[in-house]
Amino acid sequence: MANRLDFLPTRLNAAPVVFRGMTGHEVGMMALSGLAVGLLPGVIGAWLLGAIAMVPTVAFACAGMSLYFGGAVMRRLRRGRPASWLYRRLQFHLARQGIRLWGGETLITRSGPYSRRRLHYQPGGRP
Repeated sequence: MANRLDFLPTRLNAAPVVFRGMTGHEVGMMALSGLAVGLLPGVIGAWLLGAIAMVPTVAFACAGMSLYFGGAVMRRLRRGRPASWLYRRLQFHLARQGIRLWGGETLITRSGPYSRRRLHYQPGGRP
């Protein structure tokens, strides 16, 4: 019995922290968003200076800055929350905008008053 685990720790299945408090998926999302943001200034710089190498240079510089500064922001936002918090938050915001991705149709997006009582009297039932 000494060589057998009778329990499975919950942190065994958690995604490992890769860089600045972000998991691998979050690092990828942050780097891709930085690349996308850096493409437009890179294209403008390449057109103004006539150097096509400006496009990847500026794009990768923006990706690096987004990883550095985005890691600090992500660490602050995720403090004390579960690992799936970012994905659920993105899913919820997209569902509120009417974009139903990744099972967003199962989310409750309507807000309003909640009542536990019946609104009308039903004969034969409890009041």
